[in-house]
Amino acid sequence: MKHIPVTELTKESFAPYGRVVFPYRNTITKAGEGWKCCSPMDFVLPDAPMGIGVVYSEELPEKITAMERHVSREEVLWAAKEDLIMLADIPAFLGSFTAKPNPETVKAFRIPAGTVIIIGRGAWHSPAFAVKGTATYYFMVEQKKDFIDQDENPWIPFEGEEEIVVDR
Repeated sequence: MKHIPVTELTKESFAPYGRVVFPYRNTITKAGEGWKCCSPMDFVLPDAPMGIGVVYSEELPEKITAMERHVSREEVLWAAKEDLIMLADIPAFLGSFTAKPNPETVKAFRIPAGTVIIIGRGAWHSPAFAVKGTATYYFMVEQKKDFIDQDENPWIPFEGEEEIVVDR
């Protein structure tokens, strides 16, 4: 069992895994009576239609044993009203059907409510879990078959069957 701390989510700390968009830190591009708009905040360049989903998550479990990755597509995750915790690991061995997330390089990030992350191609990631209680988040991912076809069973155990505990 490996214990890891929560890493502060910044553009720099998340760069190996994707991109971070802090909506409230962007320049206002349009405004009117009672509203403000920041657009564009970032770009996703899909090769296929994007599916939109919602996840209702529970509090971070005691142990995380597996993660998933999308080798040929990015995934957009938008934290709704609650803070989330998500584990991420570097995208390594993208062409390998036997690659597994590495317990020595995995990190846990706290995603503040309202924040968008764009998970890079091949970056291992867990579901996002509520920091406390329950949480809701939205996601978008291209609806195409992945290069490494793990779509049927995407949850791959850590190397050595390691279990990860997030110290909060």
